[in-house]
Amino acid sequence: MIPREPLTYDPNLSGAPEETLAETLAETLAALNRLDLERLLSLDDRVTLLLRSQVPVTITPALLETRDRLASTLESTRSNLKVLTRLHARKEGARWEL
Repeated sequence: MIPREPLTYDPNLSGAPEETLAETLAETLAALNRLDLERLLSLDDRVTLLLRSQVPVTITPALLETRDRLASTLESTRSNLKVLTRLHARKEGARWEL
């Protein structure tokens, strides 16, 4: 497991909470597409800090669109993982091993 630093809130993460949230969602999409676990954990920490700050966030159409893209990507990832799990369970996954 990747060691994680203790969470401390930085009110100057990147400016307005809407900007921080938009950047975080976009970076999460990119990290998920790269399967970058370390970055995803870091982004999870950023979201936790934003939530803990209880700073009001104005939800914009752009934020909703990015959230929907992330939700779609997560659902596709979940579906793909289920297929891979079934293949592995039937021993068909062995042919993909190097």
